[in-house]
Amino acid sequence: MEIEQLEIADYLSQCAPLNKLPATELNQVVHALEISYSRKGDDLLKLGDNNYTVFLIRSGALSVYDSKGQLSGQFSAGEWVGYRSALGSGEVSMSVQAAEDVLLYRVPGNLLKQLMNRHEFIAEYFSQQKPLRLRSAIQDIRSSGDTVLVTTPVQNLVHGKPLLVQETDSIRQVAQAMSEAGYTVALVMRQGKLKGIVTDRAYCTKVIAKDLSADKNISEIMTLNPMTIDAGHPGSEALLMMAQYNIRHIPVVHNDEVKGVVTATDLIRQQSHNSIYLINEIHRADDLAELVSLAQQIPNTLVSLVDNSLAAYDIGNLISSVGVAIMQRIIKLAQGELGEAPIKFAWIIAGSMARNEQTAVSDQDNGLILSDDYEEEKHGQYFEKLSQIVCDGLNECGYVYCPGNVMATNTKWRQPQKVWKQYFDQWINEPEPMALMYASIFFDLRCVFGDESLLQEVTEDMLLKTKGNSIFLSLLTVNALKFKPPIGLFRHFVMEDNGHEHKALNMKKRGVVPITDLARVFALSAGIADINTQDRLEAAVEAGVLSEEGMSDLKDALEFIATVRLQHQTLQTRKGSDVDNYVSPEILSPLERRHLKDAFDVVRVMQGVMEQRY
Repeated sequence: MEIEQLEIADYLSQCAPLNKLPATELNQVVHALEISYSRKGDDLLKLGDNNYTVFLIRSGALSVYDSKGQLSGQFSAGEWVGYRSALGSGEVSMSVQAAEDVLLYRVPGNLLKQLMNRHEFIAEYFSQQKPLRLRSAIQDIRSSGDTVLVTTPVQNLVHGKPLLVQETDSIRQVAQAMSEAGYTVALVMRQGKLKGIVTDRAYCTKVIAKDLSADKNISEIMTLNPMTIDAGHPGSEALLMMAQYNIRHIPVVHNDEVKGVVTATDLIRQQSHNSIYLINEIHRADDLAELVSLAQQIPNTLVSLVDNSLAAYDIGNLISSVGVAIMQRIIKLAQGELGEAPIKFAWIIAGSMARNEQTAVSDQDNGLILSDDYEEEKHGQYFEKLSQIVCDGLNECGYVYCPGNVMATNTKWRQPQKVWKQYFDQWINEPEPMALMYASIFFDLRCVFGDESLLQEVTEDMLLKTKGNSIFLSLLTVNALKFKPPIGLFRHFVMEDNGHEHKALNMKKRGVVPITDLARVFALSAGIADINTQDRLEAAVEAGVLSEEGMSDLKDALEFIATVRLQHQTLQTRKGSDVDNYVSPEILSPLERRHLKDAFDVVRVMQGVMEQRY
């Protein structure tokens, strides 16, 4: 191969989708393509022409115009133009002109068709269906990382056969069996079926601490009907379950047959800065100083999760679980100082942590729902002190005070249940601008400590009022549409000032938030209790307020946008920079820019659907 062809091959090996081709097929493209040069203003394709060549821009730019002569888009180095006609009927439906002097590689359409038939990734790239391209892009953007937990089934992480005991065995017998086998966990069976699980910790907390007789049946201390995971599911799913529920052992089953137990240790072997280990240490912390130190590991934990190619959905769950663990531990430490609460209460959180969608550490949004037995003179001082200790502790751990003062330290957000019900009634029936702002915060609530029924009753009452409430939903939709995707005419990115020299894309406000708002409107319209954005979209389909296609497209758009944002924050963490949500298109590859535009287009279309419906 001549030097010029070697240079072309090197360039093509960096251009999607040819970068995935075997060397022999890549060389076939190199030998088949032609090189051409056009000056600014030259016409390459005109309406009505027949075209059977696909253009890959090496340098310069091309402008594409629709049938009315309006600019439809501009394309630069590394991007493909002309494939709709060349890979279709051949008829040109959009004209192409050189926007500046341009160097092109002209690839025969028939050759690309052959490659599309042989390789699905080529076909997906040149698909005219944006959702299909986006779905493929999600896999591509995560493909460069260490995917051990994503690709490894849990059955491959299990070490040795499980220790199976019967529920009629005594506590002493099981302890002896665990000691002899060197196991920290035993699975309790009944007539060949899994009925419970017992760990070495249960012997400390339930036998020794409570002076329970070792002659009693093991069923006295086992955890009944434990959560299980299928042997074929990925290790990342086990990681998520352990983090969310603060457990360290999960029975592995397949077709109701017990295959083993996957432990936190099994997963920790696969990861540095493991979130399960971090959460476990948080729950064991003796004081605030230790929690502050552990919270400093969150950025590196985030980097590890991104490097392991976990889905943005899973990463949000795991990072949120770390934050919830910190909050729960601070509350327990506070109660150790203040004593048990005099009445029932629910510590609630809002925002991304409540939705299990947190990435980098952010400000805190929380409140207290108190039992209607609350009396200010008797109980006020206790909950005021509790709120102050917890919010101060969260601030020291990096969850800074809320700029809008949406915290339990504010008496407005530390109220009896009946007052919270009045709040929601007012926000729904008198949806003024401030009420709609509160709706975007308090319609995503989760209880992380205390009596969950206090929040559940408020939520049930609220959903009865929002379901089918056309006036409220209409105003909520108008409020949600304030945040448009950052893409303007001709598919150009719309940048925002990020406080630095260059403007950038606000991936949170203009990318993630519009989808979160869409999901919230759909959920409230159907009386759906879920608050996680993806869960809401799936539930909206079941409720009949969103199409299956719309749900899939929005989930894919959210996953891609969130992944770009996470990779940006990971890069900032590695550099030791402050983490933000501003991504410059200049740091993205042509392929990433193209798919990002596809994702924003999906959101824009679905915003139009919501606007028409509500």
